[in-house]
Amino acid sequence: MREQKRKNMFSLLLLVYLQSSPIHPLSSSLYTSYTLEQTCGQDGSKQSLHLNSQAAVFTFNSTNRKKLDCHLEIHLHSKALGFSVFIETLKIDRSSGCSRDFLQFGRDKFVITTHLSKKYCDTIEHSANITNENGALVGYDFKDTSFLRREYIETNDVEMDIWLELQPAQNNQIKEVKLVVAPFRKSCNAEDGEYYKQCPGTSRCFRRQFFCDNIVKCAVLTTEEMSRFCVKTSDSGGFMYLPVIIIVIVMVIITTTLIGFGIKMVINHFKGNDPQSLVTFRNSINPRTCDSDRAVHAVTSLLTPERDQRRPTSQEVPLDLHPPDLPSHPPSYDEVVGIGYKDDPPKYSEVAQVFN
Repeated sequence: MREQKRKNMFSLLLLVYLQSSPIHPLSSSLYTSYTLEQTCGQDGSKQSLHLNSQAAVFTFNSTNRKKLDCHLEIHLHSKALGFSVFIETLKIDRSSGCSRDFLQFGRDKFVITTHLSKKYCDTIEHSANITNENGALVGYDFKDTSFLRREYIETNDVEMDIWLELQPAQNNQIKEVKLVVAPFRKSCNAEDGEYYKQCPGTSRCFRRQFFCDNIVKCAVLTTEEMSRFCVKTSDSGGFMYLPVIIIVIVMVIITTTLIGFGIKMVINHFKGNDPQSLVTFRNSINPRTCDSDRAVHAVTSLLTPERDQRRPTSQEVPLDLHPPDLPSHPPSYDEVVGIGYKDDPPKYSEVAQVFN
């Protein structure tokens, strides 16, 4: 029983320590970055990823010594959404029919591939921002590859596949791939304008924050839209810290409660085993308690009347205060009156006459 109490006390103290450790806020990024060197499975095994409402950026930038056979399956949580794949950069071996290196998209049902896109192996340079004299973004330069040739759209299913096959690099060649996959709503109305922006000439609607971070490049926000929907870090700093402050306050309250509960368990533990240990533990926490108790006892003794003060019991009387042993029989009349007294004691009748 005592061993179980010690284990419970140790677990409680460990929980208090973990609760009192520093709090680090989680990232609230609109997209998740994946390096294909680490994300792709071994020997071409399929890897499943769930986007939900976030975008995903896939990058490859290295000299592969071995063949890379990558197969990704990406999922959405709603049939009202579709996939938009934008090829930001593609620098791999170019060959006839893309027989060596290639990038390809498609979809499948169970293990049967039902659709395949064309293979991509042409060099695609990274796009560049176009700004005006005030530094505001006004458009994008897609170099020799237009936006439409860089984009792949999937609207028929809530999952899609990406294949990337790279042969071993020659002469320390660095191969580079960057894909941006963003979910979009297949249709939107005027009520969605507060949170979504529609790509020109299409029914596809993306979250406005995707345009703020240049994740989606089918259009550019106006100056008014930028100031309204794209909150700067400096302006939102105080607001972003508010949830952290609330979490810290809650954790402090929880920690304080657990510490109080732990002290109560310690006190109950000593109280149930040894009262003298409880007194020693209490005095160790507050050394002044013992001196204060003595002072209160002294003052109480002075103010209490003598008649109300506790009398010693018979158990507390020293043995030497008891009278010596008495004889077993009472003394005789002669011993009490005296040996020289010769008269007989008075009769009852004479005594009665006197009182009458």
